[in-house]
Amino acid sequence: MSLMSVATKEELPATDASEAAAPLPDARVLEDKTPLWFRSTAASAAFTVVIGFVFVIFANMRLWHTDLWDHVNYGNVIRSTGAIPETEPLLPLAEGVRMTNLAWLSQFGFAWLADAAGLPALQFFYGLLIAACLACVAFRTVRNSRSVLAGILAVGFLVGVNLPQFLVIRPQLAGMVFYCVILAWALGRPRITRTTYLIFAVMFAVWANCHGSFTLGLTLLGLMLVGRFADVLSVSKSLRIAIRDPQVLRQLLLIQVCGIAVLINPYGLDAYFETFRVAANPNIDSMFEWDALTLRTTQGQRVAAGAVLMMMALKMTPRRLRAFEFLVLALFGILALWSQRMITWWAPAAAIITSVHVAAWVRQSHKIARPETSGQATGLWTVVNLGLCWILFSFTNFGIQVVRGKTPPSAQMVSRETPVQMLDWLNAQDTTPAGITFVPAEWAGFVMHSGPSDLQSMVNLHVHVIPQEVWTDYLRLLSGPADWSGILDRYRINLVILDKDRQPGLLQKLQGSDEWQPVFNDHQAAVFERIAAL
Repeated sequence: MSLMSVATKEELPATDASEAAAPLPDARVLEDKTPLWFRSTAASAAFTVVIGFVFVIFANMRLWHTDLWDHVNYGNVIRSTGAIPETEPLLPLAEGVRMTNLAWLSQFGFAWLADAAGLPALQFFYGLLIAACLACVAFRTVRNSRSVLAGILAVGFLVGVNLPQFLVIRPQLAGMVFYCVILAWALGRPRITRTTYLIFAVMFAVWANCHGSFTLGLTLLGLMLVGRFADVLSVSKSLRIAIRDPQVLRQLLLIQVCGIAVLINPYGLDAYFETFRVAANPNIDSMFEWDALTLRTTQGQRVAAGAVLMMMALKMTPRRLRAFEFLVLALFGILALWSQRMITWWAPAAAIITSVHVAAWVRQSHKIARPETSGQATGLWTVVNLGLCWILFSFTNFGIQVVRGKTPPSAQMVSRETPVQMLDWLNAQDTTPAGITFVPAEWAGFVMHSGPSDLQSMVNLHVHVIPQEVWTDYLRLLSGPADWSGILDRYRINLVILDKDRQPGLLQKLQGSDEWQPVFNDHQAAVFERIAAL
């Protein structure tokens, strides 16, 4: 027995001490099995932080009291009726007026979000739309310049120049996301394939049902076509070669495909004409945000600062300015001078082009070589990005509502200009005086959304569907004209709600009248009721 034990022990193989002490594989050289499309770079993490910071600010920003609530109200009509109204459904004084509602899908989304998850969801979606615009601008800037700092400059440029337009949540923001996607694609080296036609067709079909700015997207594609034609012509010196350039032909076909896709909307071809009808409506002239740009406004000063930086960059850059870049800056710059609302479409292009040329200028002046890539993409950085997104989400009101089940008071999520206290008083009343109620157009949407269901406002901010006579009388009433009482009688108005800071003239007339009695007053609003109702 002992011999067998000894033999067995001797037959066992010897163990190498070096093998026993062999180290584990270095984690740094392990194979990255993450799919290529799912990998990201260190630069992307930097932008997740930068853009995420801006996102959190907007996702927690108080909801502006003007355009939003009108769109939510129209969205609620669509949800309750299951159809898009053919005429104005909210204002008795605009009853029967034809309404071409190109933003119906955005309005439906706003109304659904407000009903399903409350104001935090609206805030979150608001921040998400702005973050998407910034991400497109940053992506294209970094890809063209190979500079993270240039991308950050582009984000800062866009926020700084376009901040007044960003402050209002409305369907235009959805249109701006589509616009920035196309712009970022067009400013690269775009390849047009069958997949491109399909993606763009779907995008324009959705865009045409979200906002009328789809016409600016088609304009962008048109400028891209003209720019390509001009570049080929300047190099080849041959009109024939420029006309027969394959890329020119593909871009022409792309415009046609997108133009046809737009027709997939409830109004068909009339969607094109509606955008021009709105711009030509005489009521629009009274809206200050449609005014020409001037240095007397903060918006004008922001644009001027951005324009100066842009011209300096284009003057000093060693990089060639493509014809498409020039056309975009020139056309949308002229439109921005004509109307402040058009700054939204100039600012993203100016942000990308300026930042790319600033990076080229700095590299030339400091003899810095341009890197071939913007960094190695790995799965680890994707995990980092996902973790950052979760952290940023948890800092939003919507994230707090989802994760902790806590929702801030409504008064803390709407702008300070929103007449919350007045509305609380109005809802506490047993009855609302019959007839039309005079409400400032800026407050009308909120009052109609959260106030008594039987309250009928004289106007709202959809001024293009309000009869011109009604809108003119409304504007005259704001200043308290000599015939103010006659105007109120004509429209059988028995209840007047005033913004004390904006309508001091009418406030003074009502305070001195024997026919009207004050029924509510606070630091912000004053409410008067007719003593003998009409």
